Amino acid sequence: MLWLFITFSGLLITSALFVVQSAHVIYSVLYLILAYFNASALALLSGHDYMAVLLILLYVGAMCTFFLFTIMILDIKVVQEEEKRLKQAPVNAMVAMVFALLCKELLNNASPLLTLHHRIQPMSPTLLDTTTQIYSLGAVLYTTYAWDLIMGSLILLAAMLGSIALTLNKSSYAKMQVLYEQNLTDYRRTVAKRA
Repeated sequence: MLWLFITFSGLLITSALFVVQSAHVIYSVLYLILAYFNASALALLSGHDYMAVLLILLYVGAMCTFFLFTIMILDIKVVQEEEKRLKQAPVNAMVAMVFALLCKELLNNASPLLTLHHRIQPMSPTLLDTTTQIYSLGAVLYTTYAWDLIMGSLILLAAMLGSIALTLNKSSYAKMQVLYEQNLTDYRRTVAKRA
């Protein structure tokens, strides 16, 4: 079981790195889909089956398809910038090392806090222990984290409206319906289908 956890964790970190380092935008989205599959496998290994299915259905099925759809409609031209990316490699490596050191320091400082029970307010055991995993997750999401859920849905709505506004083509030669001229049409002079 431990080797599966290590394998999926390594694949998740590798695919997340490829999301950032990929030169083509569509390849980045495909690596993002791979990262979500590995995160779903990790959630399944830790016993959170509902979260694993939710990652696949919501993020892979909806969001990544939405990203691919937006990228294909925008018709982004890929410019090869290999020299520029090679020049930025030392800076990227330094930022990655600083980020790794900060994460290590954060985990070292957070590990004593996780063992102290008086600093962390646990959830009510009577609510979560007697119900199923889906019911307890819904109860926590819609009561304790309701404001966060509303803010997340508003961010997704803004992303959807932004992609629609980006892909809207405002051409002057598009045919539009003119209601005034349509109402003035003499239907006696139109061609009628004979029985």
